[in-house]
Amino acid sequence: MIESLKEKGSLIRWLLFGVLLVAFVFINGPFLTPLALASIFALGLNDLIVSLSRKTKMNHNIWIGLTLLAGLALFWIPLSLAIYRIVMHINEPQTLETDRIIAQIQALKDFVINGLQKLSHWTGADLATPARGILENILKKTGEIVIAYSSHFLGQLPAILLASFVFMIVLALLLTKASKVKDFTLNYSPLSNEMTEKLILVFKKSCSVTLFSTLVVGLIQACLIGLGSLIFDEGDFWLVLTITFFVSLIPVIGSTPMGYLLALLAFLGDRTGSAIGMAVVATIAGSIDNIIKPFMVGGKNNISPIVAFTCVVGAIIMLGLPGLLIGPVIMNLFVGISPILLKDRSSL
Repeated sequence: MIESLKEKGSLIRWLLFGVLLVAFVFINGPFLTPLALASIFALGLNDLIVSLSRKTKMNHNIWIGLTLLAGLALFWIPLSLAIYRIVMHINEPQTLETDRIIAQIQALKDFVINGLQKLSHWTGADLATPARGILENILKKTGEIVIAYSSHFLGQLPAILLASFVFMIVLALLLTKASKVKDFTLNYSPLSNEMTEKLILVFKKSCSVTLFSTLVVGLIQACLIGLGSLIFDEGDFWLVLTITFFVSLIPVIGSTPMGYLLALLAFLGDRTGSAIGMAVVATIAGSIDNIIKPFMVGGKNNISPIVAFTCVVGAIIMLGLPGLLIGPVIMNLFVGISPILLKDRSSL
């Protein structure tokens, strides 16, 4: 009888907790993405901030503040300037720079059409005519998408700023209260302390790997391509920097295609020196991934590039741009936690 009451009491507590958890998640629905991103950044940055605080003997909270300020600058300055440049090109279509971009795109289209015309002579099938219509339609749709996305971004700017504010506040809170959050997790985890510790380590490693081997490497590659575009006067620096950064986060694709595309546009515009320079910069930027990432990850990554590609692209489709970060974290968590849960069932 007593055991039955205890079991019912335990069941009631878990049901009540489940109801409250669902209600909590429901009312925080608009902020789930910034909350998830803040948790990822907190887990990935905490050990680094603690280490820097110990080595420099500087207050822990000062390092947290410096990290938050650096993150704000690295995210908002390039993105804001890139959006501004897009809006400027749209609203002032007669500027020399816009005319040059249109001329480069037209030259690229003509290059593809001429190549297909030569191929048509060899094969006897007309490939150029349908391709011309397809390319013109793609360019038209691309322009419409860019305009629509820029307008949508500007329309959603208040919500984005609010989400960014929530992200920064939650991240600061998690970093300052990291030890208390860990103690709370250990005290109330339904798993054993040993198992919980293992899972915490996997979570922290997955988040740090994603932040440093993905964001840092992507930022370095984007800066190289952006500096190349600035030095060789190919493309808009802020647009190239921003687009390259986001594209570099996608496995298999990476930052190299953006650099080679600028090199191709320079070659088609008879700027041979700039074309060679951009090709060299793109090659160097592409090799950065293989040079720096192993040091940050601490070994060779055994995850298939195809699996990494599907996880990131699938996360982007489901979650939008935050999927660039959430996708790799979930993938690394699945790979890291699955063996622990499947092999150490006795520790549950």
